[in-house]
Amino acid sequence: MRRVCCFCERWESGGIESFLCNVLTRMDMTDLEMDIVASSIGESVFTDPLRQHGVRFFELSGSQRDVLENHRRFRELVRERKYDVLHLNAFQGLSLAYLKIAEREGVPVRIAHSHNTALRKSATRPVKQLLHEQARRRYIRYATDLWACSKNAAEFLFGKRELQKRGYTFIPNGIDVERFRFDPAVRAKVRAELDIENKFVIGHIGRLCCQKNQTFLLNVLAEAVKQNPNAVLLFVGGGEDKPALLKKAANLGITDKVIFYGTTSRPERLLWAMDAFAFPSLFEGFGIVAIEALAAGLPVVCSENVPAEVRVSRHIQPLPLSRGPRAWAEALLHGHRHESGSREISAAGFDVRAVSAEIWNRFRGMSNGPAEDIRHSPRVQCGALSERLPGQRYRSDL
Repeated sequence: MRRVCCFCERWESGGIESFLCNVLTRMDMTDLEMDIVASSIGESVFTDPLRQHGVRFFELSGSQRDVLENHRRFRELVRERKYDVLHLNAFQGLSLAYLKIAEREGVPVRIAHSHNTALRKSATRPVKQLLHEQARRRYIRYATDLWACSKNAAEFLFGKRELQKRGYTFIPNGIDVERFRFDPAVRAKVRAELDIENKFVIGHIGRLCCQKNQTFLLNVLAEAVKQNPNAVLLFVGGGEDKPALLKKAANLGITDKVIFYGTTSRPERLLWAMDAFAFPSLFEGFGIVAIEALAAGLPVVCSENVPAEVRVSRHIQPLPLSRGPRAWAEALLHGHRHESGSREISAAGFDVRAVSAEIWNRFRGMSNGPAEDIRHSPRVQCGALSERLPGQRYRSDL
């Protein structure tokens, strides 16, 4: 029996959580004990599916800002659980400090997995960038494996010098391709539920935050309705920017054409209800929702900031944000659904069963060191409850 710690700074309903849920719920857990550890754990549509498969959840201090307390509790947890593998899912350099703690506590396999390409814009961004670079230089040497969802993500977290020495393993963000295969009957049902039967639905799935650039999409919609009065915008996801987006929609006079659906555990149903998918991110580690949209048969328009690894189909159109809302509106309105989505995504190697099998191999110690990319072979199934260490705050499922 091997014990694996999958670490995230926070656990919510974002891309990292989606990736882990997709992979772990299809992993053979016969000889594995899987824990998800996070500084803070919030509500997530991905928690229950993982708990049902036996994955355990451990919250550290409950705040990402309480760094020293998080390190102390993580060290305690590693000593208690005696992990064989640390799978560190990171979006910035400070998280790499957990690699050093794991190395000092004797964890033999320490995987640094990069999911991001930049830090969010803020008044303190220059300071955060400096800390990120210092932490990267200081702690990356404690990783035994370097994984990334794209070349840009690898360079951001590991640095070009480290990559020249060690290389990295490309881990595709796999999806359940069959789950997203287009279902016209469900499309009709969802469109009726949302009262959008006769609308042209521009869709977007993602956390409502600066990175995802939804304010730009409101400008796009304002242009789209000039060309097609039946155009509407469907936001799927929650986040801190919702009040600002509501205010902007009101200022643009398009409140009645914007739907804030919230989070969902069934994104495929919403994708089938859409007519085109917009992905105007300011930066992206990968962008798994674009792959899901393609598999669902949607035409996708994405910004130049979405990594090249996502552009696996002729139905995805990169369009610079500098072209402006009018060009984006035209591109989205002229897109057409297609039937080749699931076949193209499978052929491009994004079937989650293959990705899960290769990660399972490394967790079980059956592959060593970095490789150019992941090699695809089948295997399937996984394991979450929450346990408590002395003095540790979190809910117990026992």
